[in-house]
Amino acid sequence: MDLCRAGPVSVVLFGLAGWLVFLILAGAAGIAVGRADDSVPAAALTGVLVGVISGCALVALIPFGPAVMHRLLELNALCPTSSSGGGAIFSFGVGGTPPPGFVPPTPPPGFLGASPPPGAFEFDFSSGPAGPVLRAISTLMTVAAGIGFATGAAALGGLIGAATRPREPAG
Repeated sequence: MDLCRAGPVSVVLFGLAGWLVFLILAGAAGIAVGRADDSVPAAALTGVLVGVISGCALVALIPFGPAVMHRLLELNALCPTSSSGGGAIFSFGVGGTPPPGFVPPTPPPGFLGASPPPGAFEFDFSSGPAGPVLRAISTLMTVAAGIGFATGAAALGGLIGAATRPREPAG
């Protein structure tokens, strides 16, 4: 596979595939507990456990982040530049250049309201005392969201597992 043509869409798709596998595994754990124990709260607790274990794995991967980003930037430097000016891995350019004489339409002044000043949405958390704190809070929020999604998937799986559990005949 040509890494220069992979583009940012593949990175997003791989991330979504990872989330899907994560939710399927949490749901499978919930189904197993629901069938064995016939208890949805126990299945939800299993989802919390799956989320915590996955969160610990995420935290364990944090030290490798700068090396991975450095490697992606090296790969990006090897790729030819695209029409949008960046390397092909991180560019969002679509198609080639327009034909000669083509003038793109511009909206009238004030159509979109006042535009923000340059640099209004630029935040640099990489330095200073707030950087590590904000990165830690971001990581904890990501882990908490994963625990929540895993709990929901496992609770739903527990309902499915309890509903499909073989029942013994009465009497």
